[in-house]
Amino acid sequence: MKRDLSELSNGTYDLLIVGAGIYGAAAAWDAVLRGLSVVLIDKGDFGGATSSNSLKIVHGGLRYLQQLDLKRMRESIRERRTLMKIAPHLVHPLPCIMPTYGHLMKGKEIMRIAMWMNDLVSFDRNRLSDPEKRIPRGRIVSRDECLHLLPGFEKTNLNGGAVWYDAQMFNSERLLFSFVLSAYGAGARVANYVKTTDFIMTGRQVRGVKARDLLTGEELDIQAKIVLNTSGGWVDNLLSRLNSSPPRQRFLLSTAMNLIINRKLVSDYAAGVNAEFEYTRPNGKIYRGTRVLFATPWRGYTIVGTYHRPYIGEPDEMHVTEKEIHDFLKEINSAFPGYSIQREDVVFFHKGFLPMDGVNSKTGEVELTKHYRIYDHSSEDGVDGLISVLGVKYTTARDVAERAVDFVFKKLNRRNPGSTSHEKVLAGGEIGKFNEFLSEVRKENRDGLNNKIVRHLVYNYGSNYKHILEYRKENSEYGETLPGSSEVLKAEVVHAVREEMAQKLSDVVLRRTDLGSAAPPLHNTLESCALIMGKELGWDKKRIKKEIDEVKNIYSPV
Repeated sequence: MKRDLSELSNGTYDLLIVGAGIYGAAAAWDAVLRGLSVVLIDKGDFGGATSSNSLKIVHGGLRYLQQLDLKRMRESIRERRTLMKIAPHLVHPLPCIMPTYGHLMKGKEIMRIAMWMNDLVSFDRNRLSDPEKRIPRGRIVSRDECLHLLPGFEKTNLNGGAVWYDAQMFNSERLLFSFVLSAYGAGARVANYVKTTDFIMTGRQVRGVKARDLLTGEELDIQAKIVLNTSGGWVDNLLSRLNSSPPRQRFLLSTAMNLIINRKLVSDYAAGVNAEFEYTRPNGKIYRGTRVLFATPWRGYTIVGTYHRPYIGEPDEMHVTEKEIHDFLKEINSAFPGYSIQREDVVFFHKGFLPMDGVNSKTGEVELTKHYRIYDHSSEDGVDGLISVLGVKYTTARDVAERAVDFVFKKLNRRNPGSTSHEKVLAGGEIGKFNEFLSEVRKENRDGLNNKIVRHLVYNYGSNYKHILEYRKENSEYGETLPGSSEVLKAEVVHAVREEMAQKLSDVVLRRTDLGSAAPPLHNTLESCALIMGKELGWDKKRIKKEIDEVKNIYSPV
């Protein structure tokens, strides 16, 4: 995958997608599969903003049972199955547990009914040929078994737990990038670090965008029949560039933050547990309540989320503060009182935007927007050729992208051949049965790579893992792991630059590899990685130091 911006200014494309988060990436893949000429751009790296803020869980929509929202539940169940099918190396079943108390809404009896309904609504969840992707039935467990699965979780009135299954992304960044790679492989033109500066207009018709290459400063025009705005928290920011009075606000911003804890708070089960929180009302009175936090086991760490707060300000100015971390730790410790989690146990944090409808005036809780929205600006703002997508969750992004592309065909007045992105496997997904595939790769390992490295390569690159190993023919050192890592090969850094459009050290550390997705890499790890990139990209010592400092700053809250 090569970064060639000269191609973007050649001719007029059917579809230009602005914003390469999971919604934009999925839309590019879906559209190019249907024969459209497609350009995908982002002012940062692919998936470098909100899409990187994830609990890594692919939800089947169990929580929608509370509102009896079976439509959303069915969408989530279908997309969970789809992602396990099209990205079998990156999405795997995950057992979950929620403690039960008493005999009312949080009791065993109600949860038993919920488990039964969940199984009923997800009757087709196992229509996959791979047994590794099987989602078992939910069940109720005893108090002793619940405490076995949640060690140190002694709570008054605990009488058992409800167990169900969802799915987990092994690497959410590479899942998103697999959509980008697949779209590029099918003919889409893609580029990171390209910022939209204005719309190209003919009267009230959008004809494309004016853009700037943030790496070189070069200005370019990208012509397109339809522009699809999938810029997430920057949706309104982009719309403000229309050559008219700014359209009404579409997106009330809230932030969502997760913490990565360097301790195993849970076993192999994710857990939904009650946490205490306080809200000081405008009149000074304090509201004390409880809400559910989710703790997810991930690579020997625990991801805990989610801390929601309303946001006012420019999206580019959003950051994580020490106060937010300390406030959230209070809630986490109320949910896991036996662990006494300290600030030094927090090794990383995720923070991104989610749309909200408002704030509950009584409790102070953010009321998140429940349903995605697709805006046609011709009917709402009198501007044709522009569509905006407002997404609400990672799990159903592919489905929303499919619907958005349906609308693109309608606007183009062209016959819609129908989507195939629900069945076409993504890059690296040519696997069949995952456990058998992994076993065969281990058996065929004639190079003496340890099982940990083999597992790492298969889980991250799937059937394309051999592409990484090819670099050892050029330089045997590329078969070595980076210092400070027991899994990531130097070849992965070379591959990220040559074939995956990595332009900055952070691209490799946070999104092309999993070097720094869980915790800050050591200095010598960053230095080794930067030296390899520098050799490929012609960096001098000053640039290498700058890149290392920028990555270190990512792990430092204000």
